[in-house]
Amino acid sequence: MATAGYVNYFGTHTPWNRYCLDLAILAVAMWVLWGFKRYRLDDARQNAVLTAIASAIVSGLLCAVLLDALFTGDWRTWFQGGEKRFGLTFAGALLGFIAGVSLHARFSGLGVRFALSFLLPPLALAQGIGRIGCFLGGCCYGFLCNFGVSYPPGSYPYSMIGPAKVFPVQLVESGCLFALFGLLLCVPFRFRGAVYLLGVGTIRFTLEFFRGDVRGTMFGMTALSPQQILSIAFFVAGVLLWNQTSNCTKDNLETQLQSDDSPNFPSVKRKQSKER
Repeated sequence: MATAGYVNYFGTHTPWNRYCLDLAILAVAMWVLWGFKRYRLDDARQNAVLTAIASAIVSGLLCAVLLDALFTGDWRTWFQGGEKRFGLTFAGALLGFIAGVSLHARFSGLGVRFALSFLLPPLALAQGIGRIGCFLGGCCYGFLCNFGVSYPPGSYPYSMIGPAKVFPVQLVESGCLFALFGLLLCVPFRFRGAVYLLGVGTIRFTLEFFRGDVRGTMFGMTALSPQQILSIAFFVAGVLLWNQTSNCTKDNLETQLQSDDSPNFPSVKRKQSKER
């Protein structure tokens, strides 16, 4: 089976992963709009969510570039007179997104736990769609094997390994992320942020062993890829967030959220109490 990275129509030559990116963004946008209605957020709370997303996108892109440069060593080219190389890494983008959402939610009064439980679940869906784009585009390919897929001339995998077949690890990860999204819809709202971090950390750490592309290094460590190191950090953050949420009893959860890091969400609290 060979994959093609582009679709041609009406004189265009657009990569498939571009369409998957657009679809992922649309999925997140629809989730946010649905959430506004589902949790009956007023205009002030809706604006707080939207500004949290905007700040998280900026911090996510910045962190994605910086960590990719750290992993690959491309930062050295920034200070040279020749070609300057820039790249993006998903784990860095996710780290920056979570940091941006958390900081904004903390200082705006939106509530860190509410913001993470509200905004992280659709990322699992978006990531699953994005991984299909990775498969079609040829990035993040798997290890060499006798079964699987091969990529045509002109693609990134072909430039690295030729017409050899590789394991479609992107599709496996996509399926795992879709399953994670389904699981998140079943768990109580207050635990969704923690479950997402636990799931993403586990999925990425495991599937990194099935990758065949260049993974880079972090802190000189070769036993684990940079993505696996960050996956461990996501998993630990999920455990801490789970414990923090679990320590809030059903009776005092709303009080603690309101006094610590949450605005007064009367309608949200009614919805949460029904979902526990």
